[in-house]
Amino acid sequence: MKIVVIISCLFILLIGACQTQSPSNSQQQEIDSLKSVINQLKPGLGEVMTQFEYHHDRLSGAIGQHDFERASYEVDEIKEAAEKIMQLHITNDKLQQPFSFFFEKYLKNSLDILADNATKKDTAALRSNFVALTNNCNGCHHENNMSFMKIN
Repeated sequence: MKIVVIISCLFILLIGACQTQSPSNSQQQEIDSLKSVINQLKPGLGEVMTQFEYHHDRLSGAIGQHDFERASYEVDEIKEAAEKIMQLHITNDKLQQPFSFFFEKYLKNSLDILADNATKKDTAALRSNFVALTNNCNGCHHENNMSFMKIN
């Protein structure tokens, strides 16, 4: 979370610096330096996907224990990880489209349905839609030539 705050602050400074008149050479060097720092601090897609997998597994446990509050929490955490990817424009060379495309195609609807199932305390629907979420994750991996990243 600290990284996101630092990156956000640096980004805001960068925007402010870029909106004034053309920067001098020293200012441009500083801007380039800040851009480099931002890129170094930005997590890779794999790092955030590890968070997805962690919360996916925790969601499975919460469903099995009929812990609806925890299930709702884990769905929110998965959504937050997705938002982080989109806000920071995290990508890698395997993605065939921007992450936001795949979020809309594979995750958004499934996560919204799971959140609703948790609110309604509907264990059967949670189980069924969790399987759908897992299949969607694997479908996205397949579409991006990452089928070896199988989620169970």
